Amino acid sequence: MTIVAISREMGSGGYETGAAVAKVLGFEYVNRQILLEAAHAHGVPEATLVDVVAHRPSLWERFDVERRRYLTFLEAAYYTFAERGNLVTASRSGPFFVRDVQHALKVRIMAPVEVRVRRVMAQEQLDQKAAAAKVHAYDREMSGRIDYLFGVDWTRPEHYDLVLNTSDDAWEFYTDLLVAAARHPRFQPTPESRQKVGDLSLAAQVRAALATNSGTRHLSLEVSAQAGHVVLKGVVFSPAMMDAAADVVKRVPGVSSVSSEAVEIPRIYPGPIM
Repeated sequence: MTIVAISREMGSGGYETGAAVAKVLGFEYVNRQILLEAAHAHGVPEATLVDVVAHRPSLWERFDVERRRYLTFLEAAYYTFAERGNLVTASRSGPFFVRDVQHALKVRIMAPVEVRVRRVMAQEQLDQKAAAAKVHAYDREMSGRIDYLFGVDWTRPEHYDLVLNTSDDAWEFYTDLLVAAARHPRFQPTPESRQKVGDLSLAAQVRAALATNSGTRHLSLEVSAQAGHVVLKGVVFSPAMMDAAADVVKRVPGVSSVSSEAVEIPRIYPGPIM
């Protein structure tokens, strides 16, 4: 049930390395399929999801409820795969989704800018100027996106178990290295780590259900799950709104019980009392 979660730079060979590692291990390999799963499950156009995950958000977009809904669907899709285990993912967010999972090997695949530019030139038949512009734009967009989603600098090595520099094109070596790491006892699942993934997945499915339902999609609720029990926390205008959310949650497969902690605020501020 080991998870190899790869975050890769453009031109680093991360997709190809991830696919090679999955083949050797006999694991499922997921990259763009995550977007397709989310789009299929929730009726969101794939192009919209690509825009959400691939571009740095503007100040206005940081407060866009719809974009946050789409991100919720992507998170739920990721955990659907993660819960099955024996998985290699190559997506920018993968290591951060499973950062608290003991049996997840979190990997960053990178290479010097000049190497990545050269590879993009060859892969996409671009001149040096166009390829360099594309790589630099990608780096800016991804830094902003990961900071927006997780509040971290994705280039810092402390967020990963392994940082792999692919500058030498030694692809067989890179594959062997990641396969050996994935097979190490450190990254084998335990009952506790399996439960952790199950809890993360259930909480994500609950958030997606709330974001899908027309009566609860605009609520901003904190969701946590533990062994089937779900806790909802948040600010609502009336107890009925939290009750409605709880009713939605109870219908999510895997939920055994629901409790809520709500702070009620009035719909209209009456002003100071004189």
